[in-house]
Amino acid sequence: MSLNFSSPFFLFGLFGISVPILIHLLTRRQQKYVRFSAVYLLFQSQKRSVKTSSPNRLLLLFLRCLGIALFSLALANPFLSLGNSEVFRNNSPASYVFIVDNSFSMRTQVKEKTLFELATQFLSKLLTQIPDGSEFSLVLASHPAHIYQGWIKQKNSFDKLVKNLQPSYQTTDMGHTLEKAANLLKIANNKKKKLTILTDLDKNGWDEEVFSKIEPLPNIPLQIYNFSALSLKRNQIAVENVQTQQEFLARSRILKIRSTIKNYSNENQRLPVSLIFDKELEKEILVDISAGQTISEEFSIALRKGDPIQGQIKAGDDVLPTDSRRYFSHHPNQNIKVLVVDGDPGAVSHQSESFYLERALNPFSVSVSHIDPTISTLAELPLRKLSDFSVVILANVRELPIGYELELESFVLRGGALIFGMGNQIDAKYYNEKLGNLLPITLKAIQNIEKTHLLFKNTEHPVMRAFSTKAIEEMKEIAFHSIYTIQARDGKNFKITNWFTNQNPAVIENDSGKGKIIIFLSSLDREWNEFPIQPTFLPWIQRWTQYAARGLENISHQNLLVGESYHQSKEQGQWVVQTPKGNLHLTMNADGQTTFKETQTPGIYRVFELPEEHIRKTITKLPLGSQPVGTFTINVDTKESSPQKISEENIKTFLPNLKVTIKSPELSGSKLPSSGGIMLATPLFLLVVAILLLEGWMIRRE
Repeated sequence: MSLNFSSPFFLFGLFGISVPILIHLLTRRQQKYVRFSAVYLLFQSQKRSVKTSSPNRLLLLFLRCLGIALFSLALANPFLSLGNSEVFRNNSPASYVFIVDNSFSMRTQVKEKTLFELATQFLSKLLTQIPDGSEFSLVLASHPAHIYQGWIKQKNSFDKLVKNLQPSYQTTDMGHTLEKAANLLKIANNKKKKLTILTDLDKNGWDEEVFSKIEPLPNIPLQIYNFSALSLKRNQIAVENVQTQQEFLARSRILKIRSTIKNYSNENQRLPVSLIFDKELEKEILVDISAGQTISEEFSIALRKGDPIQGQIKAGDDVLPTDSRRYFSHHPNQNIKVLVVDGDPGAVSHQSESFYLERALNPFSVSVSHIDPTISTLAELPLRKLSDFSVVILANVRELPIGYELELESFVLRGGALIFGMGNQIDAKYYNEKLGNLLPITLKAIQNIEKTHLLFKNTEHPVMRAFSTKAIEEMKEIAFHSIYTIQARDGKNFKITNWFTNQNPAVIENDSGKGKIIIFLSSLDREWNEFPIQPTFLPWIQRWTQYAARGLENISHQNLLVGESYHQSKEQGQWVVQTPKGNLHLTMNADGQTTFKETQTPGIYRVFELPEEHIRKTITKLPLGSQPVGTFTINVDTKESSPQKISEENIKTFLPNLKVTIKSPELSGSKLPSSGGIMLATPLFLLVVAILLLEGWMIRRE
């Protein structure tokens, strides 16, 4: 238990006690004795009269001194602290590390303000009650944790910095934040050290694994202000994911927009889900989500033009609007010219090696799949100009024309894609000897088996992401009767994308120069399997073709999180990125890649290629001749959306060396409350009033 003062300056008023004492001493009367004739009875009577009517001057002096003392104490705003929770109110300077949670969950609305705005206002008020001579530092708790301000003694400058703070769109990273705070405390100049956190106590930010790896913090008081206590409502809805997929199920092109929405509340919710294009409402539906459940909703729209589409999915309207919307962009697939080399053309069309391939790559009489296949025999191959095509598919080709393998090598090195399909026409010796610079493996032998099936170990591959769980299960049921076995070449790197259930590779991919090579170790017709007549063959071969031509790596498909860098392969030229706020930033080019790191705001980012003559290091507006390249999206990480809070017990488990106290901030009063203390100003003012009344009564009796 200790007595503390919020405004100790007023204690100098105690010196005012000397005023009534001096007045008393200066006005004190000295008794004089005057001798005259005997009027003894009259003298005794006058003495009795004085005795009964004069007030007790010593008592009056005491009351006046006491009144001045109590009035000074009341102005100093004393409080009686009942525990070890003294944080700010002391006279000696100290070193204060303030941790401010600026993650996007602090954007939660409380009436007209956000929790973050209330936190910065509260911190400004705390600064007014810190003793002069103290030093301050500030650490921001959003990912990545960083020291925003090192040690500084200028209180006004620090207060101005606090008032200019803005919340981020990142998640909370309290573990690394406390680690940086500990580093600051090690170099603090004052003996007394204080650590204060202003946060909403989102459990997401307190990662046990991170705390287990950091060094123990010094044994100092840790005061945590829980600002979530100011909000009566919690975050309820978050749009966790949005994916776009272009379908070719009819003659008109269909774009499917799938969104995943989660209900974090303990109540069933009925809310509107809106599809918004360029800030205009396109479609809206009402959905029901059970408590704690996640649902998927899908919008389908017809693509009438080849223009890119930018939009967002918005769900409901709660106290945290940041995660209630998610941005997306889509560029309609561009035409991919494919040369299909038929290694086994049949007399009947459906017996040709290319029959199912051609119909899968473009299933309609007009080109609506954005894949334009051209069928060629081996005899016609020398007449084809490879530079006219993005992808070459060798379907069961025995041998290439003499010297043609060199043209294929040059084609791939320049950025072309090459896809191999196996079959009984394949000459393994020719492939191993003549195509050794292209193939990262050697072909061993045909393996005829009763049946084997595809095994999908990695469904996150760009080709497989579009397939539903049901579609993948259907593909697993397809029987394969013949496959080619392989052996890795020394010094060659490649990826095995799919396996067969008999533990042999099914699909191999390899990067060569700027191009890509895909090897399917079974046939692309019905000779070795029944895959070409299955519904999943069409999207499967289309996506592999797009992937090989890097169509699935279009920048419009890059859905990044806040803070993640955008990368794109690029050899020449200069790109500029326009942020959602309209600011322009030049990308950085190195090692054949362009990189952009200023991704701190959710939204749609537009990419432009500058004219060759633009050589400036900065840019404020797009020069004439700039060409749009594409778009990419930045969204928040919804792991911050969960309203679940961490308990005081868990925090003490993570920080066993600290004296942890958690309080709810009170913003309405003029003075900040003490933790577990009793305010004494009001009782002291009442005592002063009582003393004044008592003094008046005593004087009136005179």
